[in-house]
Amino acid sequence: MSIIERVAELLGPIARPNPKSSALGEVDSNPVQDLIERAVSQSNERSRSPEIGKSAAQSVAKGLVVGARAEARPARPAGTTAQTLRIDRNRLRQQSMITPEDKRTPMTESFRRIKRQILVNMAEPKAGVPANVVMVTSALPGEGKTFCAINLAISIALEMDYSVLLVDADVAKPAIPKVLGLEEDKKGLMDLLLDRRIDLADVLCKTDIGKLTLLPAGMINQHATELLASGAMRELLREMGERYHDRIIVFDSPPLLAASETAVLASQMGQIIIVVEAGNTSEAALKDALSRIESSNIAGVVLNKGKGSALEYGYGGYGYGAK
Repeated sequence: MSIIERVAELLGPIARPNPKSSALGEVDSNPVQDLIERAVSQSNERSRSPEIGKSAAQSVAKGLVVGARAEARPARPAGTTAQTLRIDRNRLRQQSMITPEDKRTPMTESFRRIKRQILVNMAEPKAGVPANVVMVTSALPGEGKTFCAINLAISIALEMDYSVLLVDADVAKPAIPKVLGLEEDKKGLMDLLLDRRIDLADVLCKTDIGKLTLLPAGMINQHATELLASGAMRELLREMGERYHDRIIVFDSPPLLAASETAVLASQMGQIIIVVEAGNTSEAALKDALSRIESSNIAGVVLNKGKGSALEYGYGGYGYGAK
């Protein structure tokens, strides 16, 4: 399986001195890196324009009316599920994924760096969005978003002060159960949206990785697109984001260019991680994907499936790396 070779410059107007002297600036130029840098510049310009922001907000508001009208969901009890799932550590290692027992490796360090930026953003939240709700997505299928979402969730679960809820929101093609070796017929997100009598706590799956809890995709539904873009989903996101202030919710979401509802979901997320496949994601695809979401909510761009052992991580023009 792949490893993270480089975490690209984070999108957002974060000022840092002397960007040319950073470790990232010393890395040889390549088309994907150049593309990400151009995307950073263009995204920052969009985020500075109040008129563009106003237009985007209006578009999002229109998108939220898609699907059934959602009544206010009653507050759910803060209970916990009785079922505990055992995650096979050997299965994770065979797929080049991190485990709680791993020593320091390039893989664990890569996700620690991504995690740290998410925690920094949580300490300085933006008005109107829950900073503890994080979407992991990509432009197209097969770029490694599920791989990154699971690894990020496991890394967060190792924190002393936080727990994590991993949500399988790619309901058309749920991949988390297969990767973790779990049953695929459990109730989950779709069941919550369809039946208001179901409590959130009733469909959560506790795991033997202490602070990691799963919310499966649930039953397949032909109206999944409308349900994810509905007011009921918006209310559920608000509930999950506000109930547990020490819990980070990580969404493995559908690819931006493969499902129209992803852009609507993205408008309700506090932070967004974009996964880019090295040597495969085209410039046109990445530009199209970035144009569909609010750039100011993008916490980072991850370059996945890169060759070699070099690791770099940077934000706002400042970076450090290890080779």
